[in-house]
Amino acid sequence: MPMSREQRIRQYLDLVTGGEGTESVLANMETMAGGGLESLAPSDGGASEAAFESARAGMENLARGAEVAPEQLSDLEAIIIPELRPVYDIKDGSFTTTSFDGRATPGHSLWTKLTSEAALKQRIVSALPAIGRIELLWNTNIPYGGTGFVVGRNLLMTNRHVAQIFAEGLGDRNVQFINGRAAGIDFKRDSAAGQIFKILDVRMIHPYWDMAVLEVEGLPDTVTPLSLAVADARDLLRQEIVAIGYPAFDNRNPDDVQSDIMRNRFQVKRLQPGMLQGAFDTDSFGKIVNAATHDCSTLGGNSGSALINLATGEVVGLHFAGRYLERNYAVPTGALAKDQRVVDLGLNFAGTASGGPNDWGAWWNKADSATPAEEVNLVDAGGVKQIPGVVTQAPPSGGGGVVVSPGGSVTFEVPLRITVSLGGAPAHEAVSESVELEAAKPPAPGGAFVPKSIADYDGFDGYDEKFLSSGTKLAPVVVPMPDAADQSVLAPLKAGGTQLDYQNFSLKMHAKRRLALFTASNITEESQLREPEKGRNYSRAGLFNERWFPDLRLDDKYQIPEVFYTQDQGAFDKGHIVRRDDVAWGKTFELLLKGNVHSFHVTNCSPQVEGYNRSDRGERNWGDLENHVLSEAASERLCVFAGPVLADDDRIFAGKGPKGTSLRAPVPRRFWKVVVARVSDGLASYGFVLEQDLTDTELEFTVSEEFIGAMYPLAEISEMTGVSFDQSLVDADQYDTVRGTEIAMRAGSRKRQKKG
Repeated sequence: MPMSREQRIRQYLDLVTGGEGTESVLANMETMAGGGLESLAPSDGGASEAAFESARAGMENLARGAEVAPEQLSDLEAIIIPELRPVYDIKDGSFTTTSFDGRATPGHSLWTKLTSEAALKQRIVSALPAIGRIELLWNTNIPYGGTGFVVGRNLLMTNRHVAQIFAEGLGDRNVQFINGRAAGIDFKRDSAAGQIFKILDVRMIHPYWDMAVLEVEGLPDTVTPLSLAVADARDLLRQEIVAIGYPAFDNRNPDDVQSDIMRNRFQVKRLQPGMLQGAFDTDSFGKIVNAATHDCSTLGGNSGSALINLATGEVVGLHFAGRYLERNYAVPTGALAKDQRVVDLGLNFAGTASGGPNDWGAWWNKADSATPAEEVNLVDAGGVKQIPGVVTQAPPSGGGGVVVSPGGSVTFEVPLRITVSLGGAPAHEAVSESVELEAAKPPAPGGAFVPKSIADYDGFDGYDEKFLSSGTKLAPVVVPMPDAADQSVLAPLKAGGTQLDYQNFSLKMHAKRRLALFTASNITEESQLREPEKGRNYSRAGLFNERWFPDLRLDDKYQIPEVFYTQDQGAFDKGHIVRRDDVAWGKTFELLLKGNVHSFHVTNCSPQVEGYNRSDRGERNWGDLENHVLSEAASERLCVFAGPVLADDDRIFAGKGPKGTSLRAPVPRRFWKVVVARVSDGLASYGFVLEQDLTDTELEFTVSEEFIGAMYPLAEISEMTGVSFDQSLVDADQYDTVRGTEIAMRAGSRKRQKKG
């Protein structure tokens, strides 16, 4: 059961006062901030005297165990919390207790030494030039990715979840930039922007810890790498530290509290003092890790901040997450010192890094065995770059790799082979030598699992609502499958009922629209289920000679046939609703094949622009949402619900039907997805809607490759789709939480403004 606001404040005060809690704060209220909280009176530009008295009364009530009024809780948060864990401005290469607007920064007497002790201040100031803001140079929708700091010659450390906004892969071998996503770092960004140094390479995305190491272009000598402590931050209870990073507005905190503590300045470099609070288990990339914790006043955007030990000047932790009025989490550099792969990068450890032993070797093995992202290496054939095994016509003189076929199409090798129809003979009628070569290849084994009769569907349980209870030591949970709010819209099966069960997923069809109303799938990143038998070919081409087919359990009038897509003059792609790669898993190779093949039922298809859901790597679509959710999950398993938004005003496309008939079908403009993860405190659900722009053309319309993604509350998704979600999932909606905010930011999605 979630804690009340009052309980959370009490817990926070116990944390920051070392267990002395409200009694300690009451005893020191008159001496805090050099003269009591009255120093924050109106004459000092701070809280009002009435607010101070309200906070004092609330504190007394907390101490007595009496009821605390809501306004007293608000005043406690707005005054006490900034007082105990203040935030200082950084400008002109130093930090100050006077903010940009001339106001004195609140702060307990505990922190006056930051400016009064010259040696201590210099220790902090010397670290500032090496800490910068990760800039996303390709994306103007996201102001920045997070924080990073220099840890070696031209080497940056940041969070894995920050790096994965622009990079992909795991480990130190199968990592690379996502095509077209350039990034850099600005080491200033206090009162103004500074020079941006481009990030050139991805050196490591750690498979266990939320950490990544990047290579940046040549840095000036004024940027000295920070020293990484070999002492374990988890053992340094109550050690004073400062977090240095770039906090952003974060709706996990009350607006008035964070506006007060940040003085309405966000996304600039700040200094945030606090203490280490020992070790604590938390969710991280499909597992629970034993992280270091601290109580600095960090916000979203602080991801990747350096935690600096005031006693030594060494970095003791890499901040990666936090929960308001609970605790913040960091990767302990002492743990990284026990990883030989990290040590071999040449990071600037303050002492001898042992390189081991550690507890995450299995995660390195998994990263090393992962299949690298598929790439196409072109070969030179007569001056033309071609895909190996694909034969095309010689280009016209000066064609530069552009081939015009007699059928009226243009082929570009860029390096993928793209054919654009120019009219005349439809592209699907043209038979090239490359097609003949493709047909000569032996069929992939998955073809044997295409159902030939209704009996071939026996034995499939489909979606498993208890799926998230496996693979974790946490308490069992249930993720109920959604349903239609109006059962009359569902297409009936020949044998009765409305639910179609496949290997690892299920769905229900909308009778009138002939599309899935919703799908429900179980997906996992567990390596023993993703590649259950060694020596098998798990590539897309090795699993199935891809072709779409109808479901024999459902009348044809409730399914859009494949011909609608293959004879549409290229307007649409056959888009998976349940991604093929998501359900291609199992305890045996045969079960994996069945999941892969079953995803090619036309019941799991919807007209979509090419690239919307085609790329297994998630580029230019929303396939990466699952990966972002896993960063906040306690297991490698997810439950995913998805479907088209079947709106009454969807545009009609006149296409081909079976046996030469015509078929007029509305094409969805929007698609929705709800991802449910297991977290340490229960379930977390995330809802998204993606829109495709439909523009008039001579084909009636085509679909733009530009998508607008937005995070939506589950209640609104239910309202727009007619799909009803179980109340437990609505209660677990992360729309208004830090988890949801950060995942939306990483995925490049805006947040939908809630109705009302």
